[in-house]
Amino acid sequence: MNTPGRKRPEKIYVELTFDEALALTGVRYPANQQIGTSARQKIRAACEKTFDLSPENKVDYELLT
Repeated sequence: MNTPGRKRPEKIYVELTFDEALALTGVRYPANQQIGTSARQKIRAACEKTFDLSPENKVDYELLT
């Protein structure tokens, strides 16, 4: 994920719902498993705006959408 010649930002900003934030801490939502997936996708999208992430770096939850 290191890109030559490009400084890594100290912070990125992502808007998450309360449930999405809790899902990232490990709270499980058996009735709606998409909550954690949605949160991870939002974070990935925010990183993609900053870095050029190649398609081979995709993770399994992104293949389900």
